[in-house]
This record gives sequence, C-alpha cells and structure tokens, in this order.
Amino acid sequence: MGQLQEVNPISHALLESTKSVRSVADFKQWTRDYIRPVLPHETLLCGLGYLHAGGVSLDFLLTVDYPIEHIEAIRNRAGAIDTPILRRWLAVQQPLIFEAERPWPDVSDAWLTSFRHHDLRNAVVHAVADAERCVGTYHSFHRIPGTPGPRHVAALLRLAPLLHQVVCTVIENLSTNHRHQEDPLAASLALLTKREREVLRLLMLGKTNSEIASLSALSENTVKHHLTRSFGKLQVKNRAQLVRRLAAQTTRPIPGSGTWVL
Repeated sequence: MGQLQEVNPISHALLESTKSVRSVADFKQWTRDYIRPVLPHETLLCGLGYLHAGGVSLDFLLTVDYPIEHIEAIRNRAGAIDTPILRRWLAVQQPLIFEAERPWPDVSDAWLTSFRHHDLRNAVVHAVADAERCVGTYHSFHRIPGTPGPRHVAALLRLAPLLHQVVCTVIENLSTNHRHQEDPLAASLALLTKREREVLRLLMLGKTNSEIASLSALSENTVKHHLTRSFGKLQVKNRAQLVRRLAAQTTRPIPGSGTWVL
C-alpha cells in the first residue's frame, strides 16, 4: 500500500489538487490519487453534519471503497448512523486510533461484529467542527498497513482541515446544483407525512410490508395505507414504479430519512 509520507507542511501540489474537486466522483478519485499516498489506507469514510443546539447530526457520508453493508447494518430506526467512534470523538475531540481486537468498553457487540466482518481494522479517525459554517466533518481511515501510531495521527491532524474544506465544497455544490434544477419530485416529497417518509425509507432498504410493519410498530394494513397515500402524492401507480423514481435520486435524501450515503 506504500509508506507513510511526511506532510509537514501540506505540499503545494496537494493544495492545488483540491481546486478540481467539485463533485462526489471527483472527491473519490482525488482521495485515491492524492490522499492515499500521503496516508496509506484501503478504505475511507467522510461525513458531514450540521451543528445544532442538541449537538451534531450526520447527514451525508462520502464513501471511498467503503463497505456500504456496514453502514446499513448500524443504522438506527430513524435512519441515522450510530457509531461509537464518532461518539468518542465528540467526547474528547482528538484524533483516535481504533483497533478491532482491542475495542473500547462502550462498543456494542452488534456494531463490533459488523465492523470486524467488513474488515475495518486499523482505523485512524479525526473530525473538524466548523462554527462559522455550522457544520462538522468526520474522516475515518481504515485498513492502514502495519500498526497505526503517532505518525498516522500527525498526518491526519494536518490532512483533516484540508479534507474538511473539500467535503464542504462537494456538499455545497451538491445542494446548489439541486436548487437550480427543476425538481417536481422534491415538491411531492414535501407533501409526505413523517410516518410516510419512514415507511418509504424502509421500502427503499428492500423491506417487505410485513417487515416494515414490524420495524415501525404498525399493522400491515396501516403500512399499505401509507404506501397507497404515497403513491398518490408521488404520482406513481405501484411499488416498483415508486422504487425506480426514488432510486433516481442518487444524490439527495428523502427529507427526514437520516444519513444519506454518497
């Protein structure tokens, strides 16, 4: 995978490379071409969330060769991502090293089982809180060769502000592009109730009506009622058409659907 490079200071070439990063696809290729040689790793997860009175949400995840199955396995019932690594960072606000074979006491068995199953070993993690923008970003490097140590932490301390700026730019561009596009579907989605959005989120995860009923503490008849009302509001005729139409929204979440994976 390569040797850990010195990054003090950030090179001019690395700074210049950020100017061409505008989209999600640009970001993924940029990290492979420019970040991976500096801090060797096999898989990367970057998140962005908005700061609010209750803390910070995790609204977007940018994945680079990262197992999406692990993300889906750790979603809570509201569709958000719950990770002990981010919780620990919020408590200490310092770079963290996490090794699956030496887990912290507060790590749940279910989370750790999924983490190990997807081979997310040797993790080095840092985040950035940006009060001016009212956002925070989260950067989680995994499968680092050898044993992560102080040099990896030092590299991440220098890289995190740069990653923060690039992630913010990508998400801002994503939002701006959508605001400038005609989007009748967005207007239709705004008509959905909170419960209808929850039912649709589970439907998009491939759940059956029976499974949706169980997860939402509803009867199957009520689930069918919510789906029928959603069909009418979104102007589709059946479940398959609804899934196709929502799946076309590859870069924007259903409002209130929790963390969106890009």
